Amino acid sequence: ADLKARRLGMQTMVLCASPSYLRRRGTPSAPQDIAAHDTLAYGKRGRVVPWRFTHDGRVQEIRTGGRLRFDDLEAIAAAAVAGSGLAWLPSWLVAAQMDAGLLTEVLPALRGPGFEVYAVWPAGRHVPMRVRVVIDALVASMPALVQTGVPAGAPHTAGESA
Repeated sequence: ADLKARRLGMQTMVLCASPSYLRRRGTPSAPQDIAAHDTLAYGKRGRVVPWRFTHDGRVQEIRTGGRLRFDDLEAIAAAAVAGSGLAWLPSWLVAAQMDAGLLTEVLPALRGPGFEVYAVWPAGRHVPMRVRVVIDALVASMPALVQTGVPAGAPHTAGESA
């Protein structure tokens, strides 16, 4: 089937943890320090998705065993807020928790390479009005949600006040 697509933005990933977790376990200062921490992993069908960072100009994968494994990003965010470990999550998903001081970005220089976000719909001469309305709403709202950089305000990195 023919499809049409419209690019909505670039989703970035952030490594974050609750301030209580960082007080209890310390803050990693380099990518290799992550292995000594509890991690909250995303996985499906028994496979854990590796964390992909851009470090020293190269994309680097870190495979975490995951103290806890989830197949739901919101559950990972909730576990991170509860102090269960380090989480690798989309910046738009944790923006409110970071703004509220419930999560702190860790190793901000290790941003992920990003993932492009698209609206996709069946091609055709006539696009139903409800599809057009949704596409227009996504075009208006998604770029701000998946923006590059730390969402909504100044960076919330370990060692800075939120």
